[in-house]
Amino acid sequence: MSLAKSKSCLLALLLCVPLSALAMTTTTTRPLNVRGGPDRAFEVVAVLPARTSVRVNGCISNWRWCRIDSRRHRGWVDSRYLQHSVRGRVPVINDRRWSPSGPGHSRPAG
Repeated sequence: MSLAKSKSCLLALLLCVPLSALAMTTTTTRPLNVRGGPDRAFEVVAVLPARTSVRVNGCISNWRWCRIDSRRHRGWVDSRYLQHSVRGRVPVINDRRWSPSGPGHSRPAG
């Protein structure tokens, strides 16, 4: 099999993997606010205790804010308070609502 064909097959295989498979599990390092969006301007929807296990599904492009799921809550957290670095380990969320120039950056949407 040629190198080009091998790369094409690998790419096709990776495209079939759901993004949830690329998520990682880590823990919070301190009590942590879960917010409705990736900025301190968004409403706090929950507070997780220190050492809570969370699944990081993706982060905005600067890796500061990450979308998480815990047993009872879903939302955005500041990645500085996660046990393990997420940089390069989870997908980047390229939704304009969460980009620095998008409508969700400076104030909550809706």
